[in-house]
Amino acid sequence: MALKEPRPALLLLLVLLPAWLALGRRETRHEKFHRQHVDFPKTSAPDARRYCNLLMPRRNLTADACKPTNTFIHAGPAEVDGVCSSGGTPSTENYYDSNAPFEITTCRVAGGAQRPPCNYRGRTSTQRIRVACVGGLPVHYKTQL
Repeated sequence: MALKEPRPALLLLLVLLPAWLALGRRETRHEKFHRQHVDFPKTSAPDARRYCNLLMPRRNLTADACKPTNTFIHAGPAEVDGVCSSGGTPSTENYYDSNAPFEITTCRVAGGAQRPPCNYRGRTSTQRIRVACVGGLPVHYKTQL
């Protein structure tokens, strides 16, 4: 028995199913690390304070509460991922220290703000970093060294 006419419901399902599956997928720990910590090329802002006040909400780090501290790494994703392999040295547990310094911006909440709107101070520096790695990929920013 061959189909003689288009099936609108079937066509709609075939079109909407991939979009629905993409929306329902949670970001991986590695994707979350990149969203929270990698900004390359560096977003343009007049100074570190305005940079932090722009990037923190843009990266969804102030949705429910003001994240007290966050560091953005200004290097390409592959270079940052490399800290978990040849670009880094094992430290303790699953932590790796970068062999080379990275340009970073550290954002700290100013005053005692706990709830949005948040106000941040920023500081840019060039330092080595320590990240936690799982499966050869960074999943957590620990500190600058």
